[in-house]
Amino acid sequence: MTDSRALPSADAAELRRRPLGLGLLAVYGAGNIGDAVFQACLATFLFYYLTEVCGMANSLAGLSLFLALTVDAVVDPLVGSISDNSWSRWGRRHPFMLGAAFPMAVGLGLMFSLPAGLSGPTLFAYVTLISVVLRVSHSFYFLPYIALGAELSDDYAERTNIVAARFLLSVAGTATAVGLGYGVFMRGAGGLLHRQAYAPFGWACGLAMLAAVLFSALGTLRALPRLHRIAPPSGSLVRRFIRDVGEIFRNRSFVILFCSLLLLFIAAGTAATLFQHIATFFWKLPGGVIGVIALSAPAGLVIGVPISVFLSNRFEKRSVVSGCFVIFVAYYAIVPMMRILGVLPAEGLILDAILIGLAIVMGAVVGCAGIGFQSMMADAADEHEFLFGTRREALYYAGLNFSAKAASGLGVLVAGVGLDLIRFPTNLAAHATTAVEIPEETLRNLGLIYGLGVAAIFVLGAVVFLAYRLDRPAYGKIQEALEGRRRAAELQPGPLGGGAPSGR
Repeated sequence: MTDSRALPSADAAELRRRPLGLGLLAVYGAGNIGDAVFQACLATFLFYYLTEVCGMANSLAGLSLFLALTVDAVVDPLVGSISDNSWSRWGRRHPFMLGAAFPMAVGLGLMFSLPAGLSGPTLFAYVTLISVVLRVSHSFYFLPYIALGAELSDDYAERTNIVAARFLLSVAGTATAVGLGYGVFMRGAGGLLHRQAYAPFGWACGLAMLAAVLFSALGTLRALPRLHRIAPPSGSLVRRFIRDVGEIFRNRSFVILFCSLLLLFIAAGTAATLFQHIATFFWKLPGGVIGVIALSAPAGLVIGVPISVFLSNRFEKRSVVSGCFVIFVAYYAIVPMMRILGVLPAEGLILDAILIGLAIVMGAVVGCAGIGFQSMMADAADEHEFLFGTRREALYYAGLNFSAKAASGLGVLVAGVGLDLIRFPTNLAAHATTAVEIPEETLRNLGLIYGLGVAAIFVLGAVVFLAYRLDRPAYGKIQEALEGRRRAAELQPGPLGGGAPSGR
């Protein structure tokens, strides 16, 4: 199992043992600002824009976004394999990060600039096409980007710090998208139903995303000496891809993380898709309060980042994530039911304060869970090198991205179909001047889908995650073995100043 194509380098290994420094950590983490702008735009505003503003049926909008995410999810492992096996003077990651920046920005602008004359199948096809291009472009940026983070350090604790920097700076991206939406372009009563506000919103977010991505990609070029070196790839792209995917699914740690994340993202995708509907119609909140709640989640993330670092340095990562699952289940199972049963007030400042406080708490929990999962995925990638002798960071994160996109797409589809099953109205922008009465039974069913339905999926994810076993002592043994291999390889002649791989 030591037939590695990785080329150990004493200098690179020594650099990876040194702390990154706040400057490089901040420049790298800034790349997540662009991703957070992208994700916040689509998760918070897109489904509502398509259904209530552009008039798409709930199920059709859900199906369109599901199809795009499914195509993208299938492409992700291929993107990861291509990045892992690429070979250039700029490394394995940066050419893709830079090349994807402009298509992402343009795609985001086009998505929120849908022509008013489109409807029915034509609108469905147009949205699906743009969504596919947008999502695939994002994959070519984001997978190499997060794989780059896994290569910057071999230290178990600093891995958590690197992910924490990404999450902390993502708050700026989320705040940018949410602030531009609620505070600038769609502010005021009924602002979310003003179609003409969405095009400038989309292009402004695209520009902000482009600036952050280019800043991070260009700024981290100085980290190239720290990165793992690989031999030039051999064999066809298809053969390499089949071999690489087969390898990662032979790693038990990866399979458990993949399956539990799949379920987690189905639940999260359903909840995120229903956010505007649940806030506007179930909780009956004014637009200003909805904006505050949307910003409270990233504010909670700021709190969650240091909490996650503190807990991960004192407890096992798997214990921290298990605790997060418990809180997810409790929140979705209890809070909407309290509204249905009349325990919470129907409206007013007390309800607003409760929901804002809970949003902050849940933002912190999301931060802890996300940092834990991504840090564990980096550990599993090192376990992969121990088992198979190859570096597959991008492919491992492609597995994470695959689960996120496929499951989020399924979550969007579940939400869309669920809204149609309870006969929730669409195209409310066309009735903006008249009151649309939504039956109380429909609102109750909306709360049940958002609450108990989402909680049940989180329970399944938690059950799967209980099987994860890669802890700190096990990881320490893996690193000792890998260091021994690298020292032995340095004693042998080979290219790039390191040991030659035995190859495949």
